Amino acid sequence: PIEVRDMAIVHRLFRQAYAEAARLVRAGPTPSPGRVTFLADHIDLVLGGLHSHHQDEDELLYPKLIERVPEQAPMTEQVEHEHQVIATALDAASAACATWRQRPSAETGEALAAALDHLNEVVQPHLDDEEQKVVPLAAVTLTQQEWDAMGKRGMSSIPRNKRAIAAGMMLEPLDAADRAYMMKHVPAPMRMLFPIMIERPWKKYASTLRTGT
Repeated sequence: PIEVRDMAIVHRLFRQAYAEAARLVRAGPTPSPGRVTFLADHIDLVLGGLHSHHQDEDELLYPKLIERVPEQAPMTEQVEHEHQVIATALDAASAACATWRQRPSAETGEALAAALDHLNEVVQPHLDDEEQKVVPLAAVTLTQQEWDAMGKRGMSSIPRNKRAIAAGMMLEPLDAADRAYMMKHVPAPMRMLFPIMIERPWKKYASTLRTGT
């Protein structure tokens, strides 16, 4: 089998991001204009990340599994179909975020938080399904190069000025072994300058995100 542990690592970001964002929106029902912009930008970032992640899977993962392991196609297609349910929830959360950005109030804030809660509810079982059913199948079906292409595509889809933040967000909850594994995929120059290029910007961003300073 090929090495596929990075999928669960990336999923960890999505498992935490939407509940945290909903909590932060509810924590400040009358936020300053700067706080609204910062939080709305953050929410758009984590919504866009999941949208791109699923697009990459739809193009680079699921078609290969369905073609190469036809006897498992019903299961694979069922899990892939969950992307459509999540896409609807993503669209609703994006629309609620745009409304809150334009007209921040206790009501639009609660509507956004509720949309994020709903997204979280449909995302969690899907991530379980992928990790338990699809990833093990991919490990014995795809080549390492084919699998790694998804990660490369995923990183390239993140806006350049947000890549350090996305990397910091992903690395934050990891233990030493998983962090070392993911750091192998970071370009050498960025790896050497990790404290300056990723760690420092992420800590500043996380402080603003979580304490509003």
